[in-house]
Amino acid sequence: MLSRVAILQHAIKLAKSMPLDQISMVQLARDFGVAPGLIHYYLGGRDQLVSGVLNDYYRQRVGALPSLTGDWRADVEGIARLSFEVAVENPGVSIYVASHNRFRLFQDVEPGETDYGMEFFNRMTSAIMQGGFTAEQVALGYHLIAQYLVSASMAEASRQLPAYHQAFIEKKLESASELQYPGARFVSKAFSRLSSDSAFEEGLRITLDGIEAWKRQSRQPLRKSRDKAA
Repeated sequence: MLSRVAILQHAIKLAKSMPLDQISMVQLARDFGVAPGLIHYYLGGRDQLVSGVLNDYYRQRVGALPSLTGDWRADVEGIARLSFEVAVENPGVSIYVASHNRFRLFQDVEPGETDYGMEFFNRMTSAIMQGGFTAEQVALGYHLIAQYLVSASMAEASRQLPAYHQAFIEKKLESASELQYPGARFVSKAFSRLSSDSAFEEGLRITLDGIEAWKRQSRQPLRKSRDKAA
C-alpha cells in the first residue's frame, strides 16, 4: 500500500546501492507503478525525500548506541566505529553527506517525529563533554571527528582505498625508477595494501590523541592569527 513510510523505506533501500541524489521522484513513481503526482502527494517535495532518508540514516547510528559511561574517549570511539559501520552499509547516503550541505546533519521532520540528526549531534557532543573540555574545545572536537568520519566513509563508499586497486597501484609504483622516485618505490607494497581495516582505526586514534592533548596542555586549541588588512 502506498504511503509516506512505504516510499521512504523504498528510497532507503535504494540508497544502499546508488547515490541518494540520483534517486528521483519519477523513479520512485515508476517503481511503485503510480503517477509522480501521487509520490508528491504522500511525501511532499524532494527535500522531504532526502531528509527522510537521512533521518533514518542517523536513526541507525543512534539506535544501537549504549548509554554514556563517563569515559569520554571510549564513548567517542564507540560512537565513531558504529557510525562508520552504518556509513559503509549505506554508501549512497555517505556519498551524499560528503558532497552536499542540505540536511547533512539536522533534519526536516514531521510534527511529533524525532530529528535523529540532532540526537546524534547531542550524543557525540555529550560524550566529548565528559572529558572536561571547554565549549570551544567540544565544538571543534566534534567538527574534527565528524570531518574524519565523512572522509573515511566517503573513501570506503567510493572504493577509494588503495587495497581496492592493489594490483594496479603496486604495478605502477614498482615500475617507477627507484633513483627518481625512492619514496614511491619504498612504500609500493605497503601503500597498495592499505584498507579501512587498519586506516580507520589509526586515523581515529590520531584524531582523538590530538583532542586529548588539549586537556593535557590546559589551553584552548591553537588559533591561527589573521593579519588585519592595511
